[in-house]
Amino acid sequence: MPKSKTPETDPNPMAAALSAFNPAAAQAWMEITTECTRFAMDRVQKDFEAQRAMMACTSPTELMELQSSYCRDAAQQYADQASRMVELMTKAASGASPLTTSRKYDDIPL
Repeated sequence: MPKSKTPETDPNPMAAALSAFNPAAAQAWMEITTECTRFAMDRVQKDFEAQRAMMACTSPTELMELQSSYCRDAAQQYADQASRMVELMTKAASGASPLTTSRKYDDIPL
Protein backbone atom coordinates (compact mmCIF):
# COMPACT_ATOMS: atom_id res chain seq x y z
CA MET A 1 0.00 0.00 0.00
CA PRO A 2 1.57 3.35 -0.99
CA LYS A 3 2.20 5.88 1.69
CA SER A 4 -0.14 8.81 1.68
CA LYS A 5 1.51 12.14 1.32
CA THR A 6 1.28 14.40 4.29
CA PRO A 7 0.05 17.84 3.39
CA GLU A 8 2.80 20.40 3.49
CA THR A 9 2.23 22.91 6.20
CA ASP A 10 3.22 26.52 5.88
CA PRO A 11 5.90 27.32 8.47
CA ASN A 12 4.15 30.62 9.06
CA PRO A 13 0.39 30.17 9.50
CA MET A 14 -0.23 33.91 9.85
CA ALA A 15 1.31 34.56 6.44
CA ALA A 16 -0.82 31.80 4.91
CA ALA A 17 -3.96 33.30 6.40
CA LEU A 18 -3.07 36.78 5.18
CA SER A 19 -2.14 35.63 1.69
CA ALA A 20 -5.43 33.78 1.36
CA PHE A 21 -7.24 36.97 2.26
CA ASN A 22 -5.01 39.60 0.70
CA PRO A 23 -1.63 38.89 -0.93
CA ALA A 24 -0.55 42.53 -0.61
CA ALA A 25 -1.20 42.45 3.13
CA ALA A 26 0.80 39.23 3.43
CA GLN A 27 3.73 40.80 1.58
CA ALA A 28 3.64 43.91 3.76
CA TRP A 29 3.42 41.81 6.92
CA MET A 30 6.42 39.72 5.83
CA GLU A 31 8.47 42.83 5.04
CA ILE A 32 7.70 44.34 8.44
CA THR A 33 8.43 41.08 10.26
CA THR A 34 11.69 40.59 8.38
CA GLU A 35 12.82 44.14 9.13
CA CYS A 36 11.99 43.78 12.84
CA THR A 37 13.88 40.49 13.04
CA ARG A 38 16.90 41.93 11.24
CA PHE A 39 16.99 44.92 13.55
CA ALA A 40 16.63 42.80 16.70
CA MET A 41 19.44 40.47 15.65
CA ASP A 42 21.69 43.41 14.80
CA ARG A 43 20.97 45.10 18.14
CA VAL A 44 21.66 41.92 20.13
CA GLN A 45 25.02 41.57 18.36
CA LYS A 46 25.91 45.20 19.14
CA ASP A 47 24.79 44.76 22.75
CA PHE A 48 27.12 41.78 23.16
CA GLU A 49 29.98 43.70 21.59
CA ALA A 50 29.37 46.63 23.94
CA GLN A 51 29.21 44.31 26.93
CA ARG A 52 32.54 42.73 26.00
CA ALA A 53 34.11 46.16 25.53
CA MET A 54 32.73 47.41 28.87
CA MET A 55 34.09 44.33 30.66
CA ALA A 56 37.53 45.09 29.19
CA CYS A 57 37.58 48.70 30.44
CA THR A 58 40.41 49.52 32.83
CA SER A 59 39.29 52.90 34.12
CA PRO A 60 36.01 54.56 35.09
CA THR A 61 36.61 57.28 32.48
CA GLU A 62 36.97 54.73 29.71
CA LEU A 63 33.82 52.96 30.89
CA MET A 64 31.86 56.21 31.01
CA GLU A 65 32.95 57.17 27.47
CA LEU A 66 32.06 53.73 26.15
CA GLN A 67 28.70 53.70 27.92
CA SER A 68 27.70 57.16 26.69
CA SER A 69 28.74 56.25 23.14
CA TYR A 70 26.75 53.03 23.36
CA CYS A 71 23.62 54.82 24.62
CA ARG A 72 23.88 57.54 21.98
CA ASP A 73 24.32 55.02 19.16
CA ALA A 74 21.50 52.79 20.45
CA ALA A 75 19.09 55.73 20.71
CA GLN A 76 19.95 56.78 17.15
CA GLN A 77 19.50 53.26 15.82
CA TYR A 78 16.13 52.84 17.55
CA ALA A 79 14.97 56.18 16.12
CA ASP A 80 16.12 55.13 12.64
CA GLN A 81 14.31 51.80 13.03
CA ALA A 82 11.12 53.56 14.08
CA SER A 83 11.35 55.70 10.93
CA ARG A 84 11.85 52.61 8.77
CA MET A 85 8.83 50.94 10.38
CA VAL A 86 6.66 54.00 9.77
CA GLU A 87 7.78 54.01 6.12
CA LEU A 88 6.96 50.32 5.71
CA MET A 89 3.57 50.71 7.37
CA THR A 90 2.77 53.80 5.30
CA LYS A 91 3.74 51.95 2.14
CA ALA A 92 1.58 48.99 3.16
CA ALA A 93 -1.38 51.21 4.03
CA SER A 94 -1.18 53.16 0.77
CA GLY A 95 -1.39 49.94 -1.23
CA ALA A 96 -4.36 48.62 0.72
CA SER A 97 -7.87 49.32 -0.36
CA PRO A 98 -9.62 51.67 2.02
CA LEU A 99 -12.31 50.21 4.20
CA THR A 100 -15.63 51.82 3.60
CA THR A 101 -18.09 52.11 6.41
CA SER A 102 -20.54 54.32 4.59
CA ARG A 103 -23.44 52.75 2.82
CA LYS A 104 -23.97 53.08 -0.88
CA TYR A 105 -27.55 54.22 -1.25
CA ASP A 106 -27.88 53.32 -4.91
CA ASP A 107 -28.43 49.68 -3.95
CA ILE A 108 -31.88 50.35 -2.44
CA PRO A 109 -34.69 49.37 -4.83
CA LEU A 110 -37.37 52.01 -5.29
